[in-house]
Amino acid sequence: MDDNSHIINSIVLKVVAPCNLNCSYCYEYNRGDASWKSKPKQISDEVIELLGYRISRYCFSNNRRSFQINLHGGEPLMLGAGGLMRVLNGLKRAVVGIDLKFGMQTNATLVTTDIVEILRSFNVRVGVSLDGDVSANKNRLDHNGKESWHRTVTGLKLLNENSLLSGIQAVINLDSDPVRVVDTLASFEPAIIEFSQPFGNHDNPPSDGMHRYTLSQWLIGAFDHWVATSKYSKIRMGILSDALVAILGERSNSEWFPSVPTGFIVVATDGAYEGLDALKVVGSEGRVLNLSCRDADIQDALNHNYLLLRSQGAKLCNECNQCPIKDWCHGGYLPTRYGKGNGFNNPSIYCGDIKSIFIHFSQWLISKGNFPDKDKKRIINKVKVLDNKIFEKIDDKSLS
Repeated sequence: MDDNSHIINSIVLKVVAPCNLNCSYCYEYNRGDASWKSKPKQISDEVIELLGYRISRYCFSNNRRSFQINLHGGEPLMLGAGGLMRVLNGLKRAVVGIDLKFGMQTNATLVTTDIVEILRSFNVRVGVSLDGDVSANKNRLDHNGKESWHRTVTGLKLLNENSLLSGIQAVINLDSDPVRVVDTLASFEPAIIEFSQPFGNHDNPPSDGMHRYTLSQWLIGAFDHWVATSKYSKIRMGILSDALVAILGERSNSEWFPSVPTGFIVVATDGAYEGLDALKVVGSEGRVLNLSCRDADIQDALNHNYLLLRSQGAKLCNECNQCPIKDWCHGGYLPTRYGKGNGFNNPSIYCGDIKSIFIHFSQWLISKGNFPDKDKKRIINKVKVLDNKIFEKIDDKSLS
């Protein structure tokens, strides 16, 4: 094995190329990338068999006893019940000698009782894409311009009633009320709510015009409500939880603040290996490997320079290297750093927002956190470089 390689534990498998929704912010369909149009609409039995062979080889070579496949799209439930059964059965047959686990990310608008029975029989854990309340979900329309919220909620409830829901993925709408969004999503009692930044980079910004909130204002509003509401304490909030972990441990476990290798690779409907899917807002750089399960092992793909970029971290620019919290944010989400002729060698487009949330979360930790004084001092010393007035109200006598 190449010494630069890292071990993955899952594949994001594009089982269909199109989607039944037309979300305005979608990196797959509405951010300048049209590669899905040249892909097969559905994954074939041939690709399933070849991919199963590659997964088996990879797992045995790396002494892995289990592996996860996350069905993705497009919208994977466009397969229908019969197609879903075909894919899951085919993967089970093709991956030999490995404890194969399944997940799926769906907009839930096509969930039926027949599909629920299939998902239950294969123990598929399902993530649902929903941006919050009806108003927050206004960008998630179908191809006829009709809202999708009520259909998604109906499907989500059916999944939840059958203990299939693993979590909710929400792209932040900067015109939405963060308190209402948190309350709406938390009402479904998911184990995790994963908030995603609006996708974009320096050359392809996420949106034009003014919004009700900046990203940091929105996340701080969501954070304050989350930590103040005791019944939400068991719900993990992606980005928010990840930022706290980064502050306390000087290292993140999240793609939003990428200090650890990504544990998955993407496979398209034609069997092509791909890099991080959200890099479609960038173009082909970092994503198109020109390798496929038809002619290459998974390890070959992981040794590609674009995958090594993810696993080893893109080089931080001078501005980031000089920042006191670089060990917390690690430059921010990789796609948001691209542009200006420098590739990924830029601060994130959300650099200012990242600093603001880390300052706010640090202040909350210092005032509420029960941890050693040496860690409090470490946090204060870092954040004071960003804002030397932020801790003026904290009693210095509380620190030994």
